[in-house]
Amino acid sequence: MKKTIVLLLLFITFHAFAQTYPFAEGFEGMPNTQVPAGWQGSMKVLQNHGLNDFKALCARVSSAVTIDSAITPLIGPLTSSTALSFYYRIIDQANYPSTPTNLDAGDSIEILLSSDNVNYQTVFLLDMNNHNPSFNFVKKKVYLSQFAGNNVNFKVRCHYGTGASFFVDIDTVVVKNEAQTAIEDLNRDISFSIYPNPAGSQFAVRGSQFTTGEETPLKVYDISGREIYSGSFTVNRQVSTVNWSIGLYFVQIGNLIRKLIVE
Repeated sequence: MKKTIVLLLLFITFHAFAQTYPFAEGFEGMPNTQVPAGWQGSMKVLQNHGLNDFKALCARVSSAVTIDSAITPLIGPLTSSTALSFYYRIIDQANYPSTPTNLDAGDSIEILLSSDNVNYQTVFLLDMNNHNPSFNFVKKKVYLSQFAGNNVNFKVRCHYGTGASFFVDIDTVVVKNEAQTAIEDLNRDISFSIYPNPAGSQFAVRGSQFTTGEETPLKVYDISGREIYSGSFTVNRQVSTVNWSIGLYFVQIGNLIRKLIVE
């Protein structure tokens, strides 16, 4: 009996303090309308709210529900090169998904960090002073060298102040080592699509910015953030997925990332 209790305590302790690094979450494997596995909070995973109209983590805030938030699992230990990146967009609830939202007084989206899951500090703040309304997802990156050596939880907190009710869609959350370089926001006139998606034995990429003969770096990452493909993409090239496992991948061209499902 004593041995069983000790083993049970070890099991509970291990799972209570388990962490992973690097961390990547695309939300595709999460049940729709539920809190993501391993996460805490009231935000839900919703279909058609993510990149390529796949799933994403969503907040829905209004005068009736002024705060919606989510907390990641424990992630770490962070390093001096750690960066958090994610994609977001903010859309009016009444006209979803066709109308981007202007944030009004008191509206905000915060990314906070805690090393004890109790005391949090803001590492990224979006409000009416720095939000540019767009239907497209925008990538943001936050460097976290000051937290090197810590295991941390991140909190996404969306706050309604005044004006129209809105959705906040958060997708492709990644925490990993990255060189500190500038990140450009996604532009409305730059996009690409993957077809077929879901893919079987291969996929191709289509985009208006690509022309015949043009070569553009293309990389593919698995759900853990590990690079599994790197090449020079041309408009006529097909990428084989024959040796890839079934699941979610991220296809990157420049600062643009799209989700790929391999079946």
